[in-house]
Amino acid sequence: MAKNPEEFEAPLTEHLAELRIRLIKSLIAVFIFTIVAFTQVNFFFDIFQEPLKQVFPDLKLVALTPTESFFTALKISILVGFVLASPFVFYQVWKFIEPALYENEKKLLVPFVLFTTVFFVAGVFFSFYIVLPLAIRFLITFGYEQLSVEAMLSVSSYISFVIRLLLAFGITFEMPVILSLLARLGVVSPQTLVKIRPYFIVGIFVLAAILTPPDVVSQIFLAFPLIVFYEISIIMAKILYPKSMKGQEVAK
Repeated sequence: MAKNPEEFEAPLTEHLAELRIRLIKSLIAVFIFTIVAFTQVNFFFDIFQEPLKQVFPDLKLVALTPTESFFTALKISILVGFVLASPFVFYQVWKFIEPALYENEKKLLVPFVLFTTVFFVAGVFFSFYIVLPLAIRFLITFGYEQLSVEAMLSVSSYISFVIRLLLAFGITFEMPVILSLLARLGVVSPQTLVKIRPYFIVGIFVLAAILTPPDVVSQIFLAFPLIVFYEISIIMAKILYPKSMKGQEVAK
């Protein structure tokens, strides 16, 4: 079956216009959910403090500048707004690439939106309930024991730390979905994924060092799930890779 001719006939300006429309729709959705989250920011702020309270129940956050509390509330609202709007955002991503797909490949819409949302939320929850408490305990206890200093955390620094970890895990947990989709579309083959495995593992540890705070705990907890996900992606690629292209790979 031939590809949709729109991929070949539409000029670059038309693709850019389509991309702009999808981005605007996504931003509007995030904006709406951000406003909703802002009206309940006290509730979400209490949730964001849970990893800290779990480890150090008596430690209180402080605001060091007059504007810190407001912009912290805004950060929380934007993150919650993005998480709530993520299914719609992933749907817009799919609709942008859909014209380039075969008709049978367009049926992957529901699985794509479902699994991208599930894996993103799974990454956020994994970071929130497992990684954050361990990272906070390690970092603050180090200050207590090695430097003999008393912890006094600013609310802005703490929330920025939490948001950075949540987004790092949420986004990187999308890897199995993205690689499986690329394999299903024939963009990458299982053989290619196996061939670049050593380089990918090195890249994972470099990426973990960049995305996470400078502590070993959060870096390891990000790197090892990604290695496992990569192995799962290879298995999924072998299952999903188009049969018509498997023959071409063998011929090569």
